[in-house]
Amino acid sequence: MTSIFIGTNPKLEAVYEDKGSDVCAVITHPHSLMGGNMSNNVVMAAWQAMVGSGCSALRFNFRGVGRSGGEFDNGIGETSDLAAVIDFLNRPVVVIGYSFGAWVAARFLQDAKAPCILISPPVTMFSFPSLKGSDVWSVTGSQDQFFDRSALLKILEAERITVLDGVDHFWFGNEELLRRFLGKTIPLIPK
Repeated sequence: MTSIFIGTNPKLEAVYEDKGSDVCAVITHPHSLMGGNMSNNVVMAAWQAMVGSGCSALRFNFRGVGRSGGEFDNGIGETSDLAAVIDFLNRPVVVIGYSFGAWVAARFLQDAKAPCILISPPVTMFSFPSLKGSDVWSVTGSQDQFFDRSALLKILEAERITVLDGVDHFWFGNEELLRRFLGKTIPLIPK
């Protein structure tokens, strides 16, 4: 595991573990202005699932978070941050976006193509673009404060949505459920 900085405008703080896999998981964090960062419990659960399965993984702080330069940019700059990280890797990726990071990932996928897993996409907080026909899956909890099934069905096919009973938006105490879901799902994603 290596701490690195990516880019220059702004420079982005990241942690990268290269397991020599063909694909690298890129994990995005929740809302920067609400304490979100690359050490969040859900980001770490996704990280552990990926690295534990032998997949290379990279997690990073969006602009203005931790030691990343710049300042919060309402999703616009954060989408550019994700693009810069993926360009840096220069290899196939699977994007794993949590909460605000799921929205950033969805925005990124409007101009790019990559398999993606949206964890707890806050469909009642942000306007998500349609991702139907894309290699995108979602997992959320039945108790998620920002979940609305009808809104999620407008952006994804029903068979690509998994709802786990009793889990809320923050996954506290349910991280193992997420690790197991990712462990089963990642092998199904086209490379």
